[in-house]
Amino acid sequence: MNGELDLELYTISIIGLNNALETLDKTSFEEISNNLEEFYQDVINDLNQEEIQMNDYYMFFENGRTIFPQYIETLKKIDNDELKESLTSLINTFENLNKIVSAFPAQQEMIQ
Repeated sequence: MNGELDLELYTISIIGLNNALETLDKTSFEEISNNLEEFYQDVINDLNQEEIQMNDYYMFFENGRTIFPQYIETLKKIDNDELKESLTSLINTFENLNKIVSAFPAQQEMIQ
């Protein structure tokens, strides 16, 4: 992604996830899991680039500090054997994203 977040993929994934949480559709969860894993891999690759659009990341990470733990908690509460593999994959991806967010200084910390 050349140091820029693919916010379109992320946004589509989150909207799809919110819809899938209402319907518990297996196909939707599988697709969202694949998309979020792709997004996560892009983030990892981007953060290893020499040039990074940090402003995009700060806003994303600030938002992630709030919503990633909430999604992890929500996904862990779903008890559905048919969705188990997709849910486990989604939880892992959100936990990996959350690790990055937690390790990254908050924008407030960088200003001070």
